[in-house]
Amino acid sequence: HIRCLWQADGWMFNVVYIITFGGFIGLSVFLPTFFYTSFGMTKIQAGIYTTLATFMGSATRVLGGFLADKLGGIVVLSVIFLGAIAVYLSLTTMPPLALTVILFMACFACLGMGNGALFQLVPLRWPYSTAVVGSMIGEIGALGGSILPNVMGQSKQITGSYAAGFVAYACLAGVVLAILMVVSRIWVGKWVGKGGRALSTSPAMAPGVGADGSIAAY
Repeated sequence: HIRCLWQADGWMFNVVYIITFGGFIGLSVFLPTFFYTSFGMTKIQAGIYTTLATFMGSATRVLGGFLADKLGGIVVLSVIFLGAIAVYLSLTTMPPLALTVILFMACFACLGMGNGALFQLVPLRWPYSTAVVGSMIGEIGALGGSILPNVMGQSKQITGSYAAGFVAYACLAGVVLAILMVVSRIWVGKWVGKGGRALSTSPAMAPGVGADGSIAAY
């Protein structure tokens, strides 16, 4: 069971979850400060807007899992990454408050669906170590929540705005998406079907699965 902690695929999943779940946590921590400093609202108002935005991330997680079951986790992750990147870049223009809130809600929706989509893939890759791998990914992803607030803080301190921070995080998400697209070509046909859907065969008979139920690292 512990072998999965040293497999390359596990760390690919970790990096993806750093962007989705880590981004969710990081934005949740960052938004009250952003609303307070950018729009001059009270801290109570900032908290209300933050709650409104973060609710979308929680509400759409199940939707992400549902879509991943139907379309494939790789497809859904690709789309939501592109959506999140588009939102981050849109926020660099500092739009009006109403549009800013809508954009953050859209971003949280993407991140929430990404969280659900990722865990559609975990049991397909590790059918006999799902709990161990899921715990590892959750832990690493949560630690990734410290990245976004620090990037935004440095951006504000050095440039006087958050624009550079949004661009930096969008670039980071773009790099992870590019790596995912390359790695997923190796996955398809070995332990997962086209687009990230489950293979039609049972896990024990799927390509890459040994007689003892273990899956080789790719």
